[in-house]
Amino acid sequence: MAEETKIKHRPRSEVLLLMVLLTGSLFLMLFSHYRSESVTRFRERSYLTVESVQLVFYHLRSEGIGFLSDIGQVSELREENKTLKRKIAELSFKEESYYRQIVADNRRLTGLLEFKEKQPYSLVPVKLTAYSPEDYFKIIYIDQGSRKGIEKGMVVVNAQGLVGRIVEVYPRQSKVLLVIDERSKVGVRDRQTGDVGVLQGRGKEGTGDLKYLLNKAEVVIGGELITSGLGGLFPEGIPVGKILTVVRKPYSIFLEVKVLPAVDFGKLEEIFLIRK
Repeated sequence: MAEETKIKHRPRSEVLLLMVLLTGSLFLMLFSHYRSESVTRFRERSYLTVESVQLVFYHLRSEGIGFLSDIGQVSELREENKTLKRKIAELSFKEESYYRQIVADNRRLTGLLEFKEKQPYSLVPVKLTAYSPEDYFKIIYIDQGSRKGIEKGMVVVNAQGLVGRIVEVYPRQSKVLLVIDERSKVGVRDRQTGDVGVLQGRGKEGTGDLKYLLNKAEVVIGGELITSGLGGLFPEGIPVGKILTVVRKPYSIFLEVKVLPAVDFGKLEEIFLIRK
């Protein structure tokens, strides 16, 4: 019985729904016909609202795309900035090291070339291979020996002046006694006054004593000393050093004179042998 009741009521509800829809449509048609202006205004306002919403979404979308693009450009600029900083650092390093070293080497080699061309001696370039661990700054070793025709007694110089002389020769290297060694004695002459004496090294002090210089000699502080050539061991005219101090004692025959060598023995690089 319940099922029969539902079947009877279903058509009535559908008919009622259909009547409501028809009535609504008729109302809208009549309203549209008699109140067309209101409908038009409503439609325009709806369009304006929809258009405003669309414009807002369009601007938001454009701004979002621009913001994301700006973020990408900022990231690219940061990477480019890092790259430029790295290149600047590399160039600064090269300028501080390589380029300045090249300029310094060029000046030094130019000076050596001029020095070699001015000398009346036959110069043989050699390389410093080691300082003696037992007699540091008093003995050095060079890279040529008897196989290259090197002989004992040969004089060693550089662009600054007298370095020393060879005291021992081996097949591939030679031992050089520096002028600052206590065992070294060099006949010297004051370039300005012509007074002669003998320079003896003071070892680790890095200076020398000018011996056998008579008390009446007119040497002064700063006077330049060169090899005298007396005795034939060292050629004449090689710079040896400058006078540091002069002490005159009333009852002494000789002056007490201290000498600063012309050569910086802590920076020996290009050196030469004087071939007899």
